[in-house]
Amino acid sequence: MPGFNNNTMYPTEAQVIVVGAGPVGLFTALLLKHRGVDVVIVERQKALYPLPRAVAFDHESRRLMESVGLGQQLETVLQTIVSPVGGENSTNFNWRDKDFKLIVDLKWEDPTRSGFPIAMGFTQPQLEALLERTVIERGIPLIRGYALRDIQHSKEDVTAQFVYVPAKNGPLINGHGAAELDIKAKYVVGCDGANSTLLKDGYIPAALQKLGNAQICDPNRPTTVVFGGPGRRRFEFMRLPGEDRDSLLTDKMMWELLDKWGYHPDNCMLERKVIYTFKARWANEFYKERVLLAGDALHLMPPFIGQGLNSGIRDAAAIAWRLPLILNGLANQDALFKSFQNERVEHLEKITRHCILLGEAICETDHEKSAELHRTLRANPPPKGFDPPLGKPGTLTDQPESGRLSLHRQIRVQGGAPTFCDQVHGYGWRLVTMEPMPLESLLTEESRHFFLERLGGKCVNIAPEEDITGEYGRWFEEDLGQSHVVLIRPDFYNFGHAHVQDVNQLVAELRSKFKSL
Repeated sequence: MPGFNNNTMYPTEAQVIVVGAGPVGLFTALLLKHRGVDVVIVERQKALYPLPRAVAFDHESRRLMESVGLGQQLETVLQTIVSPVGGENSTNFNWRDKDFKLIVDLKWEDPTRSGFPIAMGFTQPQLEALLERTVIERGIPLIRGYALRDIQHSKEDVTAQFVYVPAKNGPLINGHGAAELDIKAKYVVGCDGANSTLLKDGYIPAALQKLGNAQICDPNRPTTVVFGGPGRRRFEFMRLPGEDRDSLLTDKMMWELLDKWGYHPDNCMLERKVIYTFKARWANEFYKERVLLAGDALHLMPPFIGQGLNSGIRDAAAIAWRLPLILNGLANQDALFKSFQNERVEHLEKITRHCILLGEAICETDHEKSAELHRTLRANPPPKGFDPPLGKPGTLTDQPESGRLSLHRQIRVQGGAPTFCDQVHGYGWRLVTMEPMPLESLLTEESRHFFLERLGGKCVNIAPEEDITGEYGRWFEEDLGQSHVVLIRPDFYNFGHAHVQDVNQLVAELRSKFKSL
């Protein structure tokens, strides 16, 4: 039972402290709590930030949020991209030149391994409110108004020292009488990292009904037009050389920029206007001693493919399956922390460089160079969905499918309604095969004890008649191997695969990865 400060009733001990209550911090805490970890969140802001920032929510984040029971609630927050009526080739996210002629269609409606659309729109304050409400409902302490001042390290734990952040001209202590707060924990996760229009009655001007979501690669004024969550649109206009920041942010200028798109003060409201300077950076060290970084505290990337927040959600998932194993004595801290950095740094670098490459085409203001980039893109379009594998060496085997997302599709069990496989078989460590023999019968006593009892893993047999679309069958036949079993991690990445008769060697290899790289 964690201790509490007698003066404040704030906890003085926890297994993990999450610093920062943005979406990444809140989700990290929910994942850890879901896996039995005693966690506390500390945030310097006294309330949720009310204005939109991130707007793109991808298929992997959607699947991960399902794993903590948020699938149904997310339906009210997410805006699924649909192909606009009359759009060229029924596109739903496309790049166009200044004359609106199609350069490339990213086809975000195409299938993904996760079974959800490549991207969905959302409004960040709504998502954060949902996550915060869930955090409170599940009994996770959320302490607001305290900023991290220092971390004291010892061999077995850390003590995070926080100081109260008073409001302007406010008291130097909070209502509970504490100017400072010390919390002891085994680990700290740092998630305290670095223009929308609100539509009236969901109004969408005719000019946008055919465009849907688009990057307008216009050298005169590069422009982004995308979803911003239900009832919202987000516009990004490039600030051109010589333009004054203050003049650019006036309502008069905003309405001039929005006029060509059919937006006026009588059909929409300006919710936020701000100038961003895009950066592409990631930390040299992802962890140090007992402190790990996640989200914007770890990396920054331009917004051209909407992966900043989603990369933070992946960080959370990668951390949240590792810490419980370390806390329960099942894995070596150094081995899993090192694999966290190895896997994530390569993944982040590939996505960031891909983002920069696409941004060069979007932001080019030289007409001749812009035209050449458009010709190149039309001849060599970018990948429709960019999901690079995790980096190696990691907590992975050396097979090609290792480090890639596992397939996730609806199945029909015993003639019932089609249901996603995760919802049928639950979440966590999974051994999955399409062979008819029960996998449990092939496990040795040692494997059973380690995988089923200590890891809480589960063996899953997908029968051919349950494979509604035949995609699981093709996945095993073409990518994994017939008569194979695949070991899937809690973050839905494939650890590795082997012939079913070699399932015990696969489990043993996982166990060895927990101890060293």
